[in-house]
Amino acid sequence: MYLRRSDRRVLTLIIAVVVAFWGGVILERRLSRTSSPLATLDEAAMDTLAPSSQPLSSQQPSSSQPSPFAPLPASFTFDPNTADSATLMRAGLRDWQVRNLLKYRSRGGRYHRVEDFKRLYGMTPELYDRLAPHIRISKQFRYYEESDFAAEDARRDARRAARQAHYDSLQLRREENALARKDSLERIYSRQEKFTELVQLDLNAVDSATLKKVPGIASYRARQILRYRDRLGGFVSITQLSEIENFPADELASWFKVERGVLRHLKINSASVADLGRHPYIGFARARAIETYRRTNGTIHSLAELRLLPEFTDDVIRRIEPYIEY
Repeated sequence: MYLRRSDRRVLTLIIAVVVAFWGGVILERRLSRTSSPLATLDEAAMDTLAPSSQPLSSQQPSSSQPSPFAPLPASFTFDPNTADSATLMRAGLRDWQVRNLLKYRSRGGRYHRVEDFKRLYGMTPELYDRLAPHIRISKQFRYYEESDFAAEDARRDARRAARQAHYDSLQLRREENALARKDSLERIYSRQEKFTELVQLDLNAVDSATLKKVPGIASYRARQILRYRDRLGGFVSITQLSEIENFPADELASWFKVERGVLRHLKINSASVADLGRHPYIGFARARAIETYRRTNGTIHSLAELRLLPEFTDDVIRRIEPYIEY
């Protein structure tokens, strides 16, 4: 494959960078392998325990390093925070365990109570049970006394028990609330008792609960009737039910009558534009026309005066007349 001179230069430069990078990596590894870090005093002492011709890990147990299960003298004690390598190996730790412990101490790690010695890598339950009676933690390394550790454990258990009790009470409260909501919904959505015989209800006196007893009327239609009654100020005729949007007035009109008169009248000479405009038969366009007429001509004595206004036809005047006061 033929490469142009510029391509050959770029390829040569890439190869040179890769070779330089990996050469630096290999050189650094060789230098780090040949250079040994300074050993601590404990590590140096530990290295003198074994002959130089044979590594510690391959030596046979001797009298200076008893078997992990061999009993120790009752007078033998050691502090894992200060003991040297010879003392640690006499206690029964293997050479690699001693190295790990010394490395842990060199990085600032400390053992604050006897139970912390279980964390040493390679520590078995049998070896720990053998060493625990001989471990003495110096006072400067103890955050608390042993009795304080027991008290702290008791406090921790008490806090855990309190949290669990609080969680259980919250869970019980949630379950009780869920049951209460379920019962409430069942009562709300249970089948409403209905009238079995035809009765006639006064549209201006009936309430929501009674309306929902009428066959064909549920919560939504009952709210429609009451809302429209409030906007009108009261019904004056059963036929006004047909003015409610999507309401089956022909089917339900036989259940109703109008006995009470209008519940709320509009004072046409003093009501505000907003009050007049909220009435279904007037609206804001007619309310503004009334306000303009009052400013121009003064007090209105009869709705006949409004016939001169194009917004007020005979049909509109007939519909609003029962709701007007002067």
